[in-house]
Amino acid sequence: MKITKVTTYSTHTTQFRNFNFVRVDTDEGIHGIGELFCVGADVAVQEMVKYVSEWVVGMDPLDRERIQKRIFNYSRFPGGSVLYTAASAIDLALWDIAGKVANLPVYKLLGAVRDKVPVYCHARGKNSKETLENVMPKLEKYGYKAFKVGVRSLGYHPYGKAEKELDEMFDGLRTALGDDMEIGIDMQSKIYEPFEGRRVCNLLEPYRPFFVEEPIRSDNLENWAEMAEGVNVPLATGEEIFDPWSWEKLISLHAVDILQPDILLAGGFTGMRKIAAMAEPSFRKLSPHNPLSTLANCINVHFCMCTYNVTFLENEPREEGMDADLVTDVLKVKDGFITPNDKPGWGMDLNYEFLEAHPPIVWSRVNLSSPNAYDMDGAPHIM
Repeated sequence: MKITKVTTYSTHTTQFRNFNFVRVDTDEGIHGIGELFCVGADVAVQEMVKYVSEWVVGMDPLDRERIQKRIFNYSRFPGGSVLYTAASAIDLALWDIAGKVANLPVYKLLGAVRDKVPVYCHARGKNSKETLENVMPKLEKYGYKAFKVGVRSLGYHPYGKAEKELDEMFDGLRTALGDDMEIGIDMQSKIYEPFEGRRVCNLLEPYRPFFVEEPIRSDNLENWAEMAEGVNVPLATGEEIFDPWSWEKLISLHAVDILQPDILLAGGFTGMRKIAAMAEPSFRKLSPHNPLSTLANCINVHFCMCTYNVTFLENEPREEGMDADLVTDVLKVKDGFITPNDKPGWGMDLNYEFLEAHPPIVWSRVNLSSPNAYDMDGAPHIM
């Protein structure tokens, strides 16, 4: 069996960004699908897939490691996020093909370690009252046993305002929901200084957070070791880390408790299994970053089914409307868990008529008219 064609697709549904996909076809009529992470420039990512496909066409699709090493090694200079998501999406499509060849779900190729995957959802609101109004319908309908919140003022001066809002948020949520609900927080890498990251983490200690995600940026990994000294809450990061050398360094620092790699960026299924293997000896768990499409959600469920050292998977319900129409099948949340189906490969395909009917948009994460784009002195700020 040989690869004959690599095709990219881009579509816009309900999120502020596009969803981008890869399809790999073979000379035996078997094809596989994968998803690209939206690192910012969708067109650049698609062009990268087309560029590296010249090194992939004609190869045996079951030689996944060999193909991935071709993509990385033939790029001459070390690749960044655009190359890594291209290689990841192609890898994911190859795993889909492997499952179809074996007539097995992907996770069964490696053997299941659990029966179902626990998932957590998002909760949004300016304060605890608004957040509870947002999240309670999801907790009641889908049975989630964990969720995470955000406080938008974190990272902006005056810091005291954000700290008060953070304390109110967790005090209100813990009072309303008790200690049985796992509550994490995503601080979205908006704090630069390790001392302030440490201060807000310690503020949350009495509320026993499930995790504190990205209290500081992941650019400087030594800062995590500095910040972690004296912090007694579980720290989490990883969505912006993709190469194995950075993962090895982060894990060796023993500063982060929960790792959050993105399977669409960190080398696909092949790369994620290596990260999990590096993390297991120090008892670090993975909670994969999973904010994108129904397909990405399915792929992550397969990964969690066959990987021992994982905890809750990030998830938002993708069972209705455009999210469900995007694919030929959909996985559903029941009692806070997702169980994959027993179909070969990922167990779903893209709805190509839907993709054609919903073209991509030009989007940007940055809104230059928003106050959140600037610090109080007008300097650009991470949004």
